[in-house]
Amino acid sequence: MIRNSSWIAQNMRKSWGFILGMGMSVVLMACGNQNTTNNAGESGTMNETATDGTVDVNAIAATNPDVIGWLYVPGTNIDYPICQNIDGDDTYYESHECNGFTQNDKGGIYIEAGNMMDMCDFNTVIHGKTTSDNDMFSELWNFADEKFFEENSQFVIFTPDNMLTYEIWTAYQRDNTSLIREYDFSENDGCESFLQDMKKDWTTNTNFRSGWEQGVTADNFLVTLTTVDKDHPDKQWVVVGCMIGDAAGTIDR
Repeated sequence: MIRNSSWIAQNMRKSWGFILGMGMSVVLMACGNQNTTNNAGESGTMNETATDGTVDVNAIAATNPDVIGWLYVPGTNIDYPICQNIDGDDTYYESHECNGFTQNDKGGIYIEAGNMMDMCDFNTVIHGKTTSDNDMFSELWNFADEKFFEENSQFVIFTPDNMLTYEIWTAYQRDNTSLIREYDFSENDGCESFLQDMKKDWTTNTNFRSGWEQGVTADNFLVTLTTVDKDHPDKQWVVVGCMIGDAAGTIDR
């Protein structure tokens, strides 16, 4: 059975105790043990890792100004820089690593020009590829397993001056359409439409945490991790998180 939000809040303190011990406070805003990995030095990671609870995003951005943050999903190998092409080319990181120059069919992790780089949108959509078992976002499919979903409830995004913690609310399959173009996340109606349509896409194969319906509104800050289904290109797999921690207290609209 999927655990509720109070259980998640209690266990978040345990899971991220090593970060809090470094003096970073996580502010709960309502909305298990993690298996960590270390892929530092592998292609696409820019020789960095978030497994020690810290990432110097400013230093990484000095080598590639397209880098706007770092995504870390405990329990998986997803431990990568996040880019946004400075020239507004939303396809650039489909074929380039996040160092900004190496061509690679695996691509990189990126957001589109339609999202703000400060993570203050209602829904920031982060893209990554799944064309084989070891692509950038191939382990998002782990969240299709109910037990894995239950035991791995969070991901973290490091920005140049902040650490943001997200609770994973749901993981499900939807049509492979652009969320940024389909919904106007700058307007309340567009945000509410996304939340309502999300429920319509839920099936018996959907994982979600109890209390979701009462916990997320257009006032929250969401991140959607998305990847195309390699076996069914007309579908995409999405993992949606709601921000529950803003260490610097700077996220606002």
